[in-house]
Amino acid sequence: MSSENVAFFVWPVVNDTVSIVAIVLAVVIFIFGIFSGARANKVRMVFAVCLSTVIGWFSMPLAVKLVLTLHILDTMTGIVILITVMMAFVAALATTIYEIITVTLSDIGMASKK
Repeated sequence: MSSENVAFFVWPVVNDTVSIVAIVLAVVIFIFGIFSGARANKVRMVFAVCLSTVIGWFSMPLAVKLVLTLHILDTMTGIVILITVMMAFVAALATTIYEIITVTLSDIGMASKK
């Protein structure tokens, strides 16, 4: 089975309209972010996203081992749950890293002076 078929086979079927709305919403959020300070903090944002992605990549094998022992990956729903939990983990991690960089470091005087 090719990789394209596996992705469609495992992931729940979502109406194309819902997918289009989600992508448009993401683009609108990025555009809104550009005008509300994302330009000034783009290096911090990229760093937070890259670091959280790397942490997610390295923690994924342990998460897979955990759900394998719990027999969650025996079903397609279990695979979707694992992927969804890992996406939420990486998103929360990126948000937390960004918060540490922008707020906490400046509060304790460790942020770079502009």
